[in-house]
Amino acid sequence: MLKSRSLIEDAREIWNAGVNGVDAVRLVSEFVDINEHSVHLGDETIEIATCRRLVVIGFGKASGAMAFGFEQSLGAEMLRKLNAVGRINVPDDRVFDSDFFTISGCRPEAVNLPTERVLKATEEILELVRTAGPEDVVVCLISGGGSALLEKPVDSLSLTELRATTEFLSASGASIYQVNAVRRELSQVKGGGLARQCKARIVSLIISDVIGDDLSVIASGPTCLSRGDSKALEVLLQFDPLREALPESVWNVVDCGVPGSLEDECCPQVSNVVIGNIETAMLASRKRAIELGYQVELATPMGDEGEAGVVGRSVAIEIAQASLGRGMRCLIAGGETIVSLPANPGRGGRNQHLVLSAINSLLSFQLNESSDYCLLSGGTDGEDGNVPVAGGWVDAAWVNQHDEIQKQELASQSEEALLEGRSFDFLDDQSLVFQVAETNTNVCDLRISLSHSTGN
Repeated sequence: MLKSRSLIEDAREIWNAGVNGVDAVRLVSEFVDINEHSVHLGDETIEIATCRRLVVIGFGKASGAMAFGFEQSLGAEMLRKLNAVGRINVPDDRVFDSDFFTISGCRPEAVNLPTERVLKATEEILELVRTAGPEDVVVCLISGGGSALLEKPVDSLSLTELRATTEFLSASGASIYQVNAVRRELSQVKGGGLARQCKARIVSLIISDVIGDDLSVIASGPTCLSRGDSKALEVLLQFDPLREALPESVWNVVDCGVPGSLEDECCPQVSNVVIGNIETAMLASRKRAIELGYQVELATPMGDEGEAGVVGRSVAIEIAQASLGRGMRCLIAGGETIVSLPANPGRGGRNQHLVLSAINSLLSFQLNESSDYCLLSGGTDGEDGNVPVAGGWVDAAWVNQHDEIQKQELASQSEEALLEGRSFDFLDDQSLVFQVAETNTNVCDLRISLSHSTGN
């Protein structure tokens, strides 16, 4: 006997539980502890008597919510004692009100690239950082999306050239690790560049959108003092081997390497602390799935899952295999795929592309009709690609409502949409788009696959 609730309702609830588990306000509030004489940020302590000024800076899709949680946790009286000031750079749709910090939108939603407003706001952050002295403490609130919200290109590069490089690499199928390796080389604030302009102690609270929490990759590592070996030249040669696609100025910067010393004699004490990541979200989803009665399997998060189309087909096969068993099963996966786009692509994103690829396969499978299933995949930031939606979904009810001729037609249409980079258009036409309210977080993508089979 099948459940009274639909699987897709359960999937949404399990997905939302994961996102709520990494809500930025909650994560910061749980990490901050105060008493009469000091503020504790994990193992770091800010003594009220010896702190001349508390400087709070931030950048990323969730940094506004982080600042809101930080302000709530400390309270107005404590912030006044610490002479708190701050500047937070967020997307236009993620602005919070604050009595102590300037939290302002610097780029349009669903446009993950720096703008002129970002450059101006970055200069304001740098002014705060440069004027912070040894008796001050800088608290840096970092989340995914920060690479596009804190930027100062090297002097020989324009903003247009910097944006063109990021767009080219992303459209060519470069992973976030590869894109950010190049970004670090082209920026004065990434790769520890922000920290090197500060004389005060820095405590960075970080919500990671990178599998493995590589500090040099999250928001391109502005407070990560150890860059490691740069992979920028290797990445550019992989995607532009003839040196024709990217501006000559970009090649000149990467060929010459990073100017100057990576270690500044005035470099401050820096503590980078990850307070939430995709594993946190997956565990919260797991808890809710168990409460709903599912046997749960957690897939090991992959930093580079590969092409979204390939992953989507694999997920469809997993669903088909689960239909052969019995009971209620839940597979929770987290990570980040890539999409190699054609020339002049349409609308869509990696989650939508993944779901559409799974649909394309499911339309051709002959699954046991007693088996129910669904797939839901979405960006935990509520955004996916160039449209303001989180991702997409599909379930057995949608597939089974079509006869064989309709399935063949839909398979052809979905194949065409995949090739043309129009995943959103197909999913939107079929009412399979996954749209959510503002999430206040960003920890990669979260994918929920459910199945319920009686084994008949």
